[in-house]
Amino acid sequence: MSSGSEASAAPGGASRVAPPAAMPAAAYPDLGATVVLGGDVAGLAAELEDLYGSIYATLDYIAAFDRLEPAGAVTLEGPRHVLLFARRGDTLEVLTRRIAIDPRDARRACLALFRALPDARRIHLEVPFPPRELGLPTRTLYSADDMVISLPGSLAEYEAMLGTSTRRNLRSYENRLRRAFPDLATTIEPVGERAEELFALFLDWKRSRMAEKGELVSYDRLPERAPRFVELLRRRGEVHLTVAAGRPIVLVFACPVGRASFLLQNAYDPELAYYHLGMLSQYWLVADAIARGLERVSLLWGTVHYKARLGARPSPGTHVSVFPSQVARLHSLDEAREVAARRLRGWAEPKYWRARHAAGRRLRSLRARVGRSR
Repeated sequence: MSSGSEASAAPGGASRVAPPAAMPAAAYPDLGATVVLGGDVAGLAAELEDLYGSIYATLDYIAAFDRLEPAGAVTLEGPRHVLLFARRGDTLEVLTRRIAIDPRDARRACLALFRALPDARRIHLEVPFPPRELGLPTRTLYSADDMVISLPGSLAEYEAMLGTSTRRNLRSYENRLRRAFPDLATTIEPVGERAEELFALFLDWKRSRMAEKGELVSYDRLPERAPRFVELLRRRGEVHLTVAAGRPIVLVFACPVGRASFLLQNAYDPELAYYHLGMLSQYWLVADAIARGLERVSLLWGTVHYKARLGARPSPGTHVSVFPSQVARLHSLDEAREVAARRLRGWAEPKYWRARHAAGRRLRSLRARVGRSR
């Protein structure tokens, strides 16, 4: 583990340079890093899609969900990296997330930031490797694995990757659906100004499905997420809308970014649950991504077993606090308490909702029996 002196040392080897747009910057040749200070980082941000192909590393996602203005960027050479960051008091929030970066390069970026901004007490960063490999004092905040499908060159190769029963079921589901609806058709277009209209349809379908299970839609439990998601859809989402018998029956919200496609949400008419439209719609998205020549599809987090049947594998991400020294880490006990409280809530809340949903199901069952006995 590195001592605090390496991270917080005065930039003796640093040289001031004049970057494009006359933004102040500090270059650290020993780290192969440059820290650019200033909010106008659009030129650097334009590199993000080609570098990473991550929806979480786009300005659209940052504007819609993080709602933070980048305060600058740290750039690395050998290999090239661009990490945007914002400031929250004495904390630097690295906004470029869900990216492929190795521990050595993430460490270089952190050291450069601590040198350029010595009043920063910590850096919040997401890493795709065990935090101990960073070689700096850290605290794990939380972890989440996205489920990602690595795509072959053809649909036939993709189907060969799947289990025998999954291939058979997908074929059976689609044949059954096409027999029932010969006019089945899917259109793909930008969401744009239809964001609220399409989200309302999605939410209506989801609420009906979840009500059958005695559960709440996540956007009803956490209503502050809804306008952020709608904003992301408006900015860069596309909708895969499947129509049959003159009415929509399935929609998928997706975001292509670089060589990847991200399935944000999907929903279907609950009256047609018999046709397994949830699984079919994800398969169709994968087929479209292969036809476009993309390299991977992210199904995001959750429902691991279900997504694994479609060939998805976990892509780890761990959010950490990085500190310039162990002393600085010890002086952040407020954050340690917050992490402990979050973990306790994470343990307790699912138990609460499971108990509540189970009680709701029992009550509905009792009401149904009482109604039949009258």
